[in-house]
Amino acid sequence: MTGNANPILPRVCRAISGVWLSAILAFACLGLTSVSVMARPSLSVLSRSETPHLPHVNPEFRHPTDAHQLFFLQRTINANTVVYTARFDADGNLQSDTPVAVYWRRFQDKGQVMSLRWYERVFGFGTRIRQTDTSNTLQFSFNGLKSEALVLRQTGPFSAALFAQFNNREYRLIYAYLDVDESGLFPKVTRLRLYTNDPKTGLYVTHTIAVSGGAYTE
Repeated sequence: MTGNANPILPRVCRAISGVWLSAILAFACLGLTSVSVMARPSLSVLSRSETPHLPHVNPEFRHPTDAHQLFFLQRTINANTVVYTARFDADGNLQSDTPVAVYWRRFQDKGQVMSLRWYERVFGFGTRIRQTDTSNTLQFSFNGLKSEALVLRQTGPFSAALFAQFNNREYRLIYAYLDVDESGLFPKVTRLRLYTNDPKTGLYVTHTIAVSGGAYTE
């Protein structure tokens, strides 16, 4: 990602609803380009596959391995990556005020950390954390789509993970990858791949979603 974005969330990001997967598309759209008008896309699940090892969809793009990493997001456009990490206090518990940090890893350069710009944080990549009635469990949502809630759970001292429900089954999130077609006049998102882990089987599960009608116009 370049880190340049329009502070107004694109229409495509507001138009999709129904499953929390749209949150990934919603806040990822923010970093694509400066957009004023956007076609209405539709999402359709193409496949779900299981593998014993985590797929590395683009070997030319480094995977971040930051301490206490929860989740990261990459795109075909470039190697710059948005990283989410858990923050703990001295006793190894999630910090009550700011349990999650989010920032850029500028792999297109030297892999340096760069803070989010205010509009990237407020309208897209930033997070909202709320307390729940369950011990060691917090409600997590992306600012790009506040209505879709995930679960941030402490799994041990200095250890936490991010979870989502698919068909009444819980999966641990690892990373998301967006395919962007740049062959036409305007770029468009064509496919979303979400990489998760099934805690019950230990297998890695790839959820592949087609995106159609997501062309951009300036």
